[in-house]
Amino acid sequence: MAMQLHLLNVEKNAKDTVYTPDDVARDIVEFYQPTGKCLDPCRGEGAFYKFLPQGSDWCEVREGRDFFQYNHRVDWIISNPPYSVFSQFLRHSFNVADNIVYLIPVNKAFNSFKMMKDISEWGGIPHIYVVSSGGKLGWDIGFAIGAVYFKRGFSGGTQTTFRKTPPNKPLHGTPNLGFNSNSAHALKVG
Repeated sequence: MAMQLHLLNVEKNAKDTVYTPDDVARDIVEFYQPTGKCLDPCRGEGAFYKFLPQGSDWCEVREGRDFFQYNHRVDWIISNPPYSVFSQFLRHSFNVADNIVYLIPVNKAFNSFKMMKDISEWGGIPHIYVVSSGGKLGWDIGFAIGAVYFKRGFSGGTQTTFRKTPPNKPLHGTPNLGFNSNSAHALKVG
């Protein structure tokens, strides 16, 4: 029998606490436009949760709602998960949702053969919305940060869109420009 992981029992890793700027969370939710029952499995201060459709659910280990204890089906998961347990987090997400968007260092989705095989057997990655480097977001991470969209049953190429910000403006704290052909461009991969 597989051992059940509980976030409350996982050793805390300071690098797992990175707060998503509100404008980044808003742009990601607006870009993917989730519908139906949605879940933010690591709500933190609510950057993603406040932009999800009315009636969405949430988990937050610091408030006693452990995602690894969550077993209700949802249509979408959108969040910024803890990076130190990302593999386990994603695998549990596969049991809960058909559409998953995680804001992560993009390489996390491709860092092992097993992870890539698990993603392929479950579905695939239709899209990556690349936000920036972690450093430009004020995070202690230099890798490219993107909203990686995992979809159950998907088989096809991965598209990549790069988030654009106005010249001379920081990546966070800017007014919402919405997603349109002038604010991002797509690159077809595969």
